[in-house]
Amino acid sequence: MQRELKREALLRAAVSAFSRQGFHQTSLDEIARKLGVTKAALYYYFPNKNALLAACFDRAMSVANESLAQARNEGGNSREKLQLFLRHYLEAVTDEFGVSVLLTEEHSLDEQDRKKLFEERDKLEGHIRNLVREGIKDGSIVECDPKLAVFLLLGAVNWIPKWFSQKGSWTSHQLARAATDMLDRMLSTNPCAELVIDVGKAP
Repeated sequence: MQRELKREALLRAAVSAFSRQGFHQTSLDEIARKLGVTKAALYYYFPNKNALLAACFDRAMSVANESLAQARNEGGNSREKLQLFLRHYLEAVTDEFGVSVLLTEEHSLDEQDRKKLFEERDKLEGHIRNLVREGIKDGSIVECDPKLAVFLLLGAVNWIPKWFSQKGSWTSHQLARAATDMLDRMLSTNPCAELVIDVGKAP
């Protein structure tokens, strides 16, 4: 358990550094200094910086898959499941981990790790497209192109951590609810009648 906690702290530090200044501009020495450990200690968990980046992407995919599983358990119709997936995922990626910002660094992965990521991402996107197709069938989602719909939804959600700040006036929870309600109006056959006027005052 102690090892996993230390590994999680290392991943958080790495994501923060990679997102802020890029993979190639970040050194293991810098990450080690931020954690107050030696670079040799980092090698206990990861053999090199590329392995660390791959682990960060693995964590990002786990967050997305966990969000989808939770949404499937909680939602009623497919539109509700899609909305809950976006909400849970957005809350996760706007916390201090900020995993989705890493998407801009996928080109830095080794070829084998990049291939693995693309396969896992395509599989996830396939599941989400199926939610859209199922929603069209059950009448909760308007007829549309599922592929384009998912690209637009994930494109919007994955970019939010680039500008969102925990130090701002909105909490991750407030933002996730307000943003997903707004995105929901794009596809729902029965969208909410009103949107949040002031996100910072929402419950």
